[in-house]
Amino acid sequence: MTKQEVKSFRGDFQKAVAQLEAQYGVRISLGTIRFDDNGLRAKMEAVKGDAVEVFDKDDFAVGETVKINHKKVDSNEQFRIVKINSKNVVVEKINDKFGLGGKIRVSPSLLIKIEK
Repeated sequence: MTKQEVKSFRGDFQKAVAQLEAQYGVRISLGTIRFDDNGLRAKMEAVKGDAVEVFDKDDFAVGETVKINHKKVDSNEQFRIVKINSKNVVVEKINDKFGLGGKIRVSPSLLIKIEK
């Protein structure tokens, strides 16, 4: 398989499991795909709960407040977008006591918009 075929496979896989996600109330994700000429292999995970909407960098604006959907980041922490690069977004932690915290580069697919 080629890299392009693997990218197409991931997209087609997400479309194919959409019905299962709705039927069982889970969010299904495909982990890192490893491939060679003969085929591919990957881990699949199904987690109870609503699907998280995946955003592109064009969906955000500088100054917007967001959260980060990552296992190492507290789900209650809020961040402000400082800069939007070609592949990632630079965010700054909002600290209630002392103003702003450190800057982090993060993939736009991990950002969650905060409803105002």
